[in-house]
Amino acid sequence: MALTLEDREAIRDLFARQNLAYDRREAERTAAMFTEDGVLELIGPDWAFRHEGREGLETYMRRLFEVTGDDYRHWTNSLAIEAVEGAPDEARVECYIAAWGMSDGVFRLAGRYFDHLRRVDGEWKFAHRRYEGEWMHPDQGAVRDELSE
Repeated sequence: MALTLEDREAIRDLFARQNLAYDRREAERTAAMFTEDGVLELIGPDWAFRHEGREGLETYMRRLFEVTGDDYRHWTNSLAIEAVEGAPDEARVECYIAAWGMSDGVFRLAGRYFDHLRRVDGEWKFAHRRYEGEWMHPDQGAVRDELSE
């Protein structure tokens, strides 16, 4: 079954709201955009993090916001949205993600998201979100190291 235009717009809105909540440092709101059993994977060339469940995601977000401060702004673009065959309440999305520091204008990171979404009670949510880092500013290694402690 094909996704409707309303589904596609609701999915685009989910991505925009997630970026805004993330950049406003709203850990609970960010985690609430995942399903109860949601998974977040963050993968780089020599590092990987995995967080599961809303409580685990919220805990991770609070720690991330503590480490990074309120300097980041994230942009997702080129959303490629696809229906999942035989699963009308599921979708897959691949897109680009980039982040800049607002205090210094420095380009912080670039990568791609690979998302599996699920509609729960009429609302699209992230069931599994995988970030694959393609580039990270050298100064961001300290952030990554602090998060792994």
